[in-house]
Amino acid sequence: MNRKIPDSISRNIKKYRLLNHMTQEQLAELLNLDTQYYAQLERGERNFTIEKIICLCSIFQIGIEDIIEISPAEKADNTEYLQELIPKLENLSHSQLVLVEKFITEIVIFIK
Repeated sequence: MNRKIPDSISRNIKKYRLLNHMTQEQLAELLNLDTQYYAQLERGERNFTIEKIICLCSIFQIGIEDIIEISPAEKADNTEYLQELIPKLENLSHSQLVLVEKFITEIVIFIK
């Protein structure tokens, strides 16, 4: 993974933590994390899980795109990307497709 992506995620989370006048300790507690572990996440030494990012969206009342930056070029035309995904989806079992659908459904609510 491009190192810039996790770094921008960590920067954005720190930005929203500070905008909400929270300490690392307070946010770590809300996320059920050890303070030192949270500090490593915020410094970019470790990566946030998607579950923690979703929790952060709830805590800060923001969309996932406020934490995970998507460039305008990535948003523009999805046709080619969707055509690449279809063969991958066709190879999944029914239970795997159910999980993919659940994942998409649970993430979409955090996108503005």
